[in-house]
Amino acid sequence: MSTRNKIAIVVIRSEGLKFARKLRQSFSSWDLWAPESSDIKKDEKAYPSQFKDWLSENFLKYEGFVCIMATGIVVRSLSTMIPDKCTGPGVVVCDEFGRHAISLLGGHEGGANDLSHRIASKTGCVPIITTGTESMKNYVLGVGCRKNADYESLKELVMKVLKIAKVSPDEIRIMTTIDLKENEPCILTLSDKYNWPLVIFTGIEINTAKLQVSHSDFVEDSIGVPGVCEPTALIAAHFGDLIVPKTTANGCAVALVKEPETTDRRP
Repeated sequence: MSTRNKIAIVVIRSEGLKFARKLRQSFSSWDLWAPESSDIKKDEKAYPSQFKDWLSENFLKYEGFVCIMATGIVVRSLSTMIPDKCTGPGVVVCDEFGRHAISLLGGHEGGANDLSHRIASKTGCVPIITTGTESMKNYVLGVGCRKNADYESLKELVMKVLKIAKVSPDEIRIMTTIDLKENEPCILTLSDKYNWPLVIFTGIEINTAKLQVSHSDFVEDSIGVPGVCEPTALIAAHFGDLIVPKTTANGCAVALVKEPETTDRRP
């Protein structure tokens, strides 16, 4: 894996370039590939062959692929080249409008599940994860913090909240926060340590949801929302049950939400 390039974004039609370029604004190190007939820019790459031929030649050269095209095209192209699941790359499929990011191949071992969440966090699309072990994780952890908060303080608070709820770290599906906090070192470190994909929401999304959450005048005056940890976790968890409400310590805030059963989810 270490000899591979990182991630390849691949489009099959010029119509997919708009979303592909939006992705590269957040992930500038990723390669963007498009048919040579497309109006590509200097820092983008062109492939002259059919997509299936290009994928066959490059499949083991990348750690992961973001294919912006119909799922059927990718499935048919992959049908003759799928390696052992422990060695193959992760493959995510996105529609050209950027509505969904489907973890198609290599969900865990190939990193496609995490890749889907990363794409969703930067573009607002919906990550589609279907692996069985992922489906068994039904808790969402919402976090917030002051600028440059201490990592150990955040970690200690999270472990306290999980202990209160009698929930294992392995039962956490994702961690959530607001976009203004997505680059906080303590949050990123926690996400990496426990392999909790970080899902980001904007202030507009929080306010539009109009949720009854713990209100903080300080937070609202500072960033324009009534709270961060509770509303982001509730939205991500399909408006489930608030198991542990906002809990604070040393400039950090944490809330835990349990996702409802599929039949109980809000439409």
